[in-house]
Formats: sequence, structure tokens, C-alpha cells
Amino acid sequence: MTGKRGGLAALLAGFFVLLLDTTIVAVASPAIQRELKPGVAGLFWVTAGYLLAFSVPLLVFGRLGDRFDPKRVYLCGMAGFGVASVLCSLAPSTGWLIAFRVLQGLAAAAMAPQPLTLIRRLFAEDERGRALGIWGSVAAAGTLLGPVAGGVLTAALDWRWIFWVNVPLCAVALVLGLLLIPGSPGRATPFDVVGAVTSTAGLSLLVWALLTWQPLSLVAAVVAVVLLAAFHRRERGHGEEALAPLALFRSRDYTRASLAMAALGATVLAMALPTMLYVQDVRGFGALEGAAVMAPDALVAMVLSPRAGRWADRVGPRRPAVLGLVLLTASLLMVGLVVVLHLAPWWVAAGAAVLGAANSFAWAPLSATALAAVEPALAGAASGVFNTVRQVGAVAGVAVTGAILAGLGARPTAAFGVVFGLLTLTAAAGTVAAARLPRTPARVSQWRSRRWPRCPVGLRRRPAARAGPWS
Repeated sequence: MTGKRGGLAALLAGFFVLLLDTTIVAVASPAIQRELKPGVAGLFWVTAGYLLAFSVPLLVFGRLGDRFDPKRVYLCGMAGFGVASVLCSLAPSTGWLIAFRVLQGLAAAAMAPQPLTLIRRLFAEDERGRALGIWGSVAAAGTLLGPVAGGVLTAALDWRWIFWVNVPLCAVALVLGLLLIPGSPGRATPFDVVGAVTSTAGLSLLVWALLTWQPLSLVAAVVAVVLLAAFHRRERGHGEEALAPLALFRSRDYTRASLAMAALGATVLAMALPTMLYVQDVRGFGALEGAAVMAPDALVAMVLSPRAGRWADRVGPRRPAVLGLVLLTASLLMVGLVVVLHLAPWWVAAGAAVLGAANSFAWAPLSATALAAVEPALAGAASGVFNTVRQVGAVAGVAVTGAILAGLGARPTAAFGVVFGLLTLTAAAGTVAAARLPRTPARVSQWRSRRWPRCPVGLRRRPAARAGPWS
């Protein structure tokens, strides 16, 4: 298997490991608590530490991919992820486990922005929807298998095996990547160290404030805003060499795709916690039954994602993306009505199936639009910003959901109603952004951009090269 299919297979192998590990840890949390005896805060930071380290440096690693070649940065992240997994499996205490999970998060952040850049290199513009659809199908498989594998490994062996299982998977993905992913010499451009420090510190404080909601969180949020404002001011003077080039957002397509993806990230992850609390704590389902209720999400996404990607290639991004965001709004409304009106809980499974269809139709066109809106020289920065917007949106969604549930804990029906109402409004806002995406397929958009070359320098679309996997 060579060429672009082999390169995509290598990228999918690494992405599958990442998704598997993200979902596998939650199932083992009770076993970790029994052995290491962390407090509630310690157990929280086993997951939150990974999420913090994963979310914050995406901008930096996206730009490093432009400078040193996304293949190299991706493979270094994969190797680091395997080493961190070994360390997690050997952790003697909660503190060490949290520290090693942070290392895992950093390695995952190095990997995450690179695949979009590499997919742009491998596939012509009118083929990327199909590739990203396959990507979505593998993401759904990892999400579905993670809890199952976590439960089996924890029950049959030990919770430490949820990390040991990553090692052979990382080794296979690393070998495939070395052999099948095309490389490039990178670009010898200056790296904005001050911007990297400012953005990392600002995003760290912001994500920490969103995750913790402690008395100091407000102070941290204010300092984060000041640092990010300073970062924005600095970036204005660096043009295309900036860590997060502001020219990216001169592209309306890129901005709208990013806003719609932020809405998708904020709602999909945030709905999981209240849904599981409802079916288990209120309706008395066991953990296995709770997982079965949400399983249609991943199953539908596995089936529909490749087809949705091919449809986006044919008709352009607007219709599939709008359909996906409309289905997302409908799924949140369905599950919210079940929770508030105490309908039969198995109706949640129907909502989960609609959610799987929503993910299938929205993911590929939004990602493909963001890829098509920028020049190759800015692909790494664009991917880093796009992933950061999605991830910070997800953190914000989870944080706000947790705060509402905690604040209205004495009135669970009201809490669930407020949560799902807010998430439904967020999804509806994403639908508005998606409705402004390009209506036409990629090749028509390219023709228009050649006739009216008013797009800012660095964002002008070029005809897709069809010569081979280096296009």
C-alpha cells in the first residue's frame, strides 16, 4: 500500500491510538481510585491534566509543523506518546500518574494539528471530503472501542494495561508513518518565542480557570485575557510569520468553519456528562447499559462518515455542514426533552443515533473548508488554530455544563433543562455559521477565486494539484 492511501492509513493508525486512549481512561477510574487512593480532586486531574496539556500547545505545535515538516513533528509526538504511556503504566502514585498524563497530553498536542496539513498534501481539494469522512469513521470506532477495551482490560488484567496497550499500537503507527507518510524539507522561518510563551501562558490560565472554577479562577481568567490580548497585539506585527497569523481570519470561509467547529466541539463533549448522570443516577441504569444507550452515536458515525465525505466532495461544504448542525441541534433537543419530561430513557439511544449522523455530516466539510481556505505555507498554523478553537470550545462546554450541574444540584430537572437548553442554542448558532459556508464544490470556488483575486495574500486559493501524493 503506497501513495496517498498508504499515507492516510498511517495517519489513521496514529489517530486511532489517540482516540482510544482518550476514551479508555474514564472506564478505569474506579480501579485507579481503589489502588492509588486519590481524592476526588486527584482523580479529576488524571483526566483534566491530560486535557490541559493537550489543549494549550496546539498553536505552537501547528506552527512547528510548518517549520520542521508536519511528518517529523507528528512522528515525534507519536514516539513521545508511546513513552508517556509506559510511564503512566508504571506510575507509583497519583501525583506521578498526573505528571505522566500531562506528558501524554503534550505528545498528543504535537500529533493533533499535523494530520490536516498532511491530508492537504496527500489529497486534491475535491478528494479531501472522502478522506476526512474515513477519518471520522475511524474516530467513531476509537470512541466506541475505548470504553469496551478499558472495561475488558481492567476487569481481566489491571488498570495499568489500558496504558500498556498503547505501546504496540504506537510502534505500528510509527513504522507505518516512517514508511508511508510523505515528508518535506520544512521552512526555515523565524519562530516567535515570545508569542509562544505568551499564548501558552494565557491559554493555560484560561483552560485551568474553565476546568477548576475555584476562587482564584476569576483572577486567572483576567490574567489570561491580558496575556492573550498582548499575544494578539504582538501577532498583528508579524504577518504570515506569526504563530497564529491573523490573516487566517480574513478568510470568511475559514472563520465560519472555525465557529461552526467550536459549536460542534462544545456541545458533543459537554452533553456526555449530563446524559450519563441522568440515565445512571436518575433512571438507575448500570454502566454497561449507559454505554449501550450512547453506542448508536459511534455506530452511525462509522457507517455514515465516508458517505458524507463523498457527498461533500460532490456538492460543496454548505449543505452537508448545515445538515450536520441541524441534526446536532435536533439530537440535543431530543435528549433534553427525554431528561426534562422523564420520557422512556431508551429514547436517548435515538438521540445518540441522530448525534452520530450529525458528526458524520458536519466534520468532513468543516475541516475541508478550513484546509481549502489557506495557502500551503500557512497550513500548519491554520490547523493549529482550528484545533485550538475546537478544543477550547470543548473545554468551555464541559466547564459550563459542570458548573450548572453543581450549582443546581438540588434541582436536577432544572439543571438538566438549563444545560440542554444552552447546548441546543450553541448548536443553533453553529448552524448559522455553517449556513454561510461556500455553496459550490471546490473546483468552482477555485475558478471564482482566480477571476476575482481579492483574497488577502497568503489565503488565495490555488487550483488543486493532481500530480500525486505531494500535491
